[in-house]
Amino acid sequence: MAKKRANGEGNIRKRKDGRWEGRYTAGHDPETGKAIYKNVLGRTQAEAKNKLKAAI
Repeated sequence: MAKKRANGEGNIRKRKDGRWEGRYTAGHDPETGKAIYKNVLGRTQAEAKNKLKAAI
């Protein structure tokens, strides 16, 4: 079973094109209340993880 991440940590996944994507919630839209998602890309899982840490 996968490890559960805490709120605000984002997530990392491998895309179909082979790159790694890190996604995180950047806040909420004040008008609609929907979450605003941002993403970072990397060639390796470690690169995406480092970029995600820097972005958050």
